Amino acid sequence: LVVAELESVELGDDARLDGLALRGALPPDLAARAATLAGSRIAGSLAGARLPDLHLHDSELRYADVANVRAPRAALHRVTLRDCRLTGVQLGEASIRDARFTACRLDLAVLAQAKLERVVFAGCVLQDATFEQAQLRDVRFEHCDLTGATLGQVRLERVELAGCALQDVRSVTDLRGAAMPWPDLVEHAGTLAAALGIGVLDDG
Repeated sequence: LVVAELESVELGDDARLDGLALRGALPPDLAARAATLAGSRIAGSLAGARLPDLHLHDSELRYADVANVRAPRAALHRVTLRDCRLTGVQLGEASIRDARFTACRLDLAVLAQAKLERVVFAGCVLQDATFEQAQLRDVRFEHCDLTGATLGQVRLERVELAGCALQDVRSVTDLRGAAMPWPDLVEHAGTLAAALGIGVLDDG
């Protein structure tokens, strides 16, 4: 990979960057439509960038700052993200396929109406993230914090949750179709019962 500084690359509308090791930071408030990043490694900051219709594929992000990036309708295919900050990232209507997020912060992330297929979230913070009307197929959440996440009208197919925090999840009844280990079901029995309107009788 060719080392390049994010502040000096030409990332504009329809631009394509390929085979780069990107570091540094993009200029503040950079805006580029339908840009492509391929076959690259990103360890810098994209924070605050406006990147609608972004194409990111065959790439790795590690210790990258993607906070508050606005990338509606983005396509993230064959990517890995590790120890990245994605607080407030906007990925509404995005396509995320063959991806792995490890130890990433996605609190307040917007994935409304996104399509996720063959995606793993491992050890991620997803507090107050929204998956409203998203489609998740072959997705696994491992030891993630989904406290306060919004799941309204989400569609799930072969989705697994293991060791996850689900306190105050909105529309928790829309988890129908998901699978959990038995100990997790027991742990979250109170949350699930409350969502279904099931009361608890005292022993007496």
